[in-house]
Amino acid sequence: MKENNTKKKIISTSIKLITRKGIKDTSLSDIAKACNISKGTLYYYYSSKDKLISDIANIHLDAITNAVLECVLEVDINDKNDNMINLIIKKISKLGLQGKIHIYILCEAINSNEKLKEQLKIKYDHWRETLKKEVKKYYTDDDNAEALSFLLISIVDGLLVQSILQNKNSIDYENIANFLVTNLI
Repeated sequence: MKENNTKKKIISTSIKLITRKGIKDTSLSDIAKACNISKGTLYYYYSSKDKLISDIANIHLDAITNAVLECVLEVDINDKNDNMINLIIKKISKLGLQGKIHIYILCEAINSNEKLKEQLKIKYDHWRETLKKEVKKYYTDDDNAEALSFLLISIVDGLLVQSILQNKNSIDYENIANFLVTNLI
């Protein structure tokens, strides 16, 4: 039980440090010090920073996957497709620190970490397939359903970047969702 608590503490502390300093500028020594544990104890749980980042990515990506699936499952087949888009946009607006971690993980995967890149590819494929399956309820055309699933994932990433770059309150998520529904769907 204590082992599990220590691992949770390492992960939660790492996330806090990474959201403040970034992945590159957060060392295992910083994490050990912030957790008030020895470097040896940290190495017992994580022999490398890459393994720690991989666990953080798994936890984060599972949370995002659950949020996307929750949106998809909340949509009734009799609802208009705008309900799904509104739900997804609303979920994005509530991601907070997860959004920042998401961007750091993306940057790490794009810049240097091939294993993490593969992890992300698998999750993104899963997200797109899940969205495509739901979109197909409204569009019988496979090409349109696939295009919309790619577009929705791209919008999620773009809005996460925008929320980090500016004051979250200045992003009108509801207006964005309404625009998408009115003009693109």
